[in-house]
Amino acid sequence: MRVLVVDDDAMVRRLLRTLVERDGHEVVQAEDGADGWRRLTGPVPPDLLILDRMLPDMDGAELLRRARADQRTATLPVLLLTAAARQSAELDDGALTRILAKPFDLAEFRELLAEFAAR
Repeated sequence: MRVLVVDDDAMVRRLLRTLVERDGHEVVQAEDGADGWRRLTGPVPPDLLILDRMLPDMDGAELLRRARADQRTATLPVLLLTAAARQSAELDDGALTRILAKPFDLAEFRELLAEFAAR
C-alpha cells in the first residue's frame, strides 16, 4: 500500500514513516497542505492519506474537502490526525475518513493502518 503522510512536524512525519514502513508499506511525505495536494493528485496516487488537521497554508480540513470534491480522490481512505477531535467531527464521513486524536496510541494507529490495508 502506498501511503501519503502530510504533517508539518518533521518528528511526527519520521514517526509515522517508521510505523508505516515497519508494516511493509511505502511512504511518501509532504510538509504542508499545498505539497500534499500536489502529491495527492500526482501521477502515482496514494492508497491512503494520513493527514494532520492543522497545517500551514492549506489546512488539513481544506485538503480533505478538495480531495472529496475531486473525482480522482473522492473515495480515498483518510486517517485524520488532530489535537482537536471535536472540531474535526464535521469531517468524519464514515468508513472513508477516520479521526485519531493526538497524541495517539501507537497500537491504535497500527490497528487503523491494518484496517485500511485490508480494504
